[in-house]
Amino acid sequence: MIFLITGATSFIGVALAKLLIAQGQRVIAVCRKDSKGLQNLPEGISVVYAEMYEYYDLAKTIEHADVFVHLAWAGTSHEGRHDTALQDDNVRYSLQAIDVAKAIGCQLFVEAGSQAEYGYTTELLKEDMPCHPDNEYGRAKYEFGIKAEEKCKELGIKFMHLRIISIYGETDHQWTLVMSCIRKMLRNEPVQLSSCEQMWNFVCIQDAVKQMYLLSQYALGRRDYISEVYHIGSNDTRKLRSFVDEMYHLTNSKSKLEFGKYTPANVVSLNPCMDKTEAATGGFISDYTFGQIVINIINNYKNHNYD
Repeated sequence: MIFLITGATSFIGVALAKLLIAQGQRVIAVCRKDSKGLQNLPEGISVVYAEMYEYYDLAKTIEHADVFVHLAWAGTSHEGRHDTALQDDNVRYSLQAIDVAKAIGCQLFVEAGSQAEYGYTTELLKEDMPCHPDNEYGRAKYEFGIKAEEKCKELGIKFMHLRIISIYGETDHQWTLVMSCIRKMLRNEPVQLSSCEQMWNFVCIQDAVKQMYLLSQYALGRRDYISEVYHIGSNDTRKLRSFVDEMYHLTNSKSKLEFGKYTPANVVSLNPCMDKTEAATGGFISDYTFGQIVINIINNYKNHNYD
């Protein structure tokens, strides 16, 4: 089986490529030439260089793939999430990627959506509930999911929209909540936080990409499969403060935890129902606990002395 991955040098893309290679699959990685993550790609994959606006031309370079995994998306930073023009470009270029998927014979088009599609809600998140995105990023992800489903049906390609909840892991960006908290806790520095009273759900990168792989296998193996939305998350939903307290305990820190130091304009609560994903993966949701991954991150910090 040949998997084509756009955004292959991203946090998720690298982990997925490594898992696929370990599973004996072939991988074509579509990357930007100037991507800093190229060195992180595993050996044994094929690399094709292209910007998102060049995707329409990929069929001239790539002869065939079975699964098209679309992870590339510009403007994921705070400022980019509110850039209407940039997010509209993402939708347009991503729709062109579906044409490429058809041209190279893909059976399945998988794309990464986001919990941002739901907007701000304290309800249990279910794949079929109404979405009310609060920013342009969430709006564009939701819009593309709808348009992509329609286009894939027209072209006869199976479609999968993955709403990713909150991924973390050892190779995550240093500015994320988990990574920055652990770094400060190990240095016994003050940690400034919101009240952290909202519900939260973390899924480690290893479990996330395994869910993605198993869901793809499920879709490919069912003749009646046409299009579905799935959550990529965990069954560990609790108050965000509980996760912070666990990191504090595992780092054996003397940091001052300053809860309520700042108040965000909007409080995000993440409480996903994972039943649909669990049923499609044959019962799999996770191999790792939050604590196990935190210990790995702690050891990485200590061994590499990250700044």
